Amino acid sequence: MKKTTILGSIVLSLFIMMSSCSSNTESINLFNGQDLEGWVGYLDDSTANTDAEFIVKDGVIHLGGKLGYLHTEDVYSNYKLTAEWRWVDSATNSGIFLYLQPEYQGLPENFEFQLKAGHAGDIYNSSGAYCAESDNETNFVVEKQKPSNEKPVGEWNYAEIICDGNTITAYVNGELQNKVTGTSLDEGYIGLQSEGGPVEFRNIVLTPLDK
Repeated sequence: MKKTTILGSIVLSLFIMMSSCSSNTESINLFNGQDLEGWVGYLDDSTANTDAEFIVKDGVIHLGGKLGYLHTEDVYSNYKLTAEWRWVDSATNSGIFLYLQPEYQGLPENFEFQLKAGHAGDIYNSSGAYCAESDNETNFVVEKQKPSNEKPVGEWNYAEIICDGNTITAYVNGELQNKVTGTSLDEGYIGLQSEGGPVEFRNIVLTPLDK
């Protein structure tokens, strides 16, 4: 009887430990598919209307193209981020901001996962951010490792970004395109950039890394 009780206690303890570990790595849907709850909008033009420029329609976030960005209300570190994006009319410019700092300007301090047409997968060190692969004085961009593998206008592209401490690893449509180390930042907001033309985002999911 005593052995059975001890064994049962051990099994229960293991179950609680496993449940706790599982809860720490549950994915978070950063976009609910209905509205911009959990996001903050900024436009470099103070006279422009963020509500008109950043909208949700048919289950996607639509950014009109004026210089600015949406960013999460919460700060994050150590995570895997997945998201889909597509160009509406023509392939122009946009990006996903990582470790974004609370500096409201057109190009705030962050590491930008570049979505600019033909350059998706470049990592841009913006406004003082730097990594081991760039000195941020003469070399702001860490170029992608392989030829462009973006999809045509109107088709959804898939981004997977792993932010593990001071290392950022970037995939475009399932292919490893970049990796930077020794980043000067290791936490911050996540942002969606508006720059140049209409772009849409959906299925934005953050999964904390199991530390």
